[in-house]
Amino acid sequence: MRLRHGILALALMSGLAAAAQAQDAPPPEPLDPEMPAVEPLQPRDDLPSRTIPAAGLAQGQAPVLTLDQDLLYLTSAWGKRAQARLEAEGEIIAVENERLTQLLSAEEARLTGQRAVLPPAEFRRMAENFDLRATEVRRERAQAVQALNAWAEADRSAFFRAALPVMGQVMQDRGAVAVLDRRTVFVSLDAIDVTDDLVAAADRRLGDGEGAVPLPQQQDAPEGSGQAGDALPDQVE
Repeated sequence: MRLRHGILALALMSGLAAAAQAQDAPPPEPLDPEMPAVEPLQPRDDLPSRTIPAAGLAQGQAPVLTLDQDLLYLTSAWGKRAQARLEAEGEIIAVENERLTQLLSAEEARLTGQRAVLPPAEFRRMAENFDLRATEVRRERAQAVQALNAWAEADRSAFFRAALPVMGQVMQDRGAVAVLDRRTVFVSLDAIDVTDDLVAAADRRLGDGEGAVPLPQQQDAPEGSGQAGDALPDQVE
């Protein structure tokens, strides 16, 4: 599970310090670096079906079984809970990124407007301070995205660890010695696919997995970073 593409782009302004070195040059264009993005939970490969309907063949014992790992996780109660939480937390990060973008853009505009009236040394000092704070905010927002991505991966891994005994029971019931990922098999009969059986069994045995992997705690934002709902301090006099 990764975080959604495009929803977390944080347009942080930078480059005023360099502009202060050349007072006669036009103001630089603001940079628009794109932050790491939150991706929705989805199957990782879009492959055609590799199963052949086995007409008249009931599901029963077989030495080798197959499953779709992504489908198993995403359609389980555990995976659905994780997906909903991921989307909710990703939206919180996106809203905060947008708020910080607007604050930084407004502060940059005010500072740029003071360029013509401030002494060069004073403008340079204020521009450098602004660049440092903007860089720090961007780093903190990237860390928030990375922490949520790491949580999503850890939660998925926890599901498969918890599901191993469930898979083992299904294997015993079917007399199987192995379960293969369906995507690695060139072709197979659909009668040996146990994805739906495993989803039902995992839901009964594991539930939705709430609390198995705690969400990352938001760190207290340093003073003046613009996080935790605090406005960026106005550095332009």
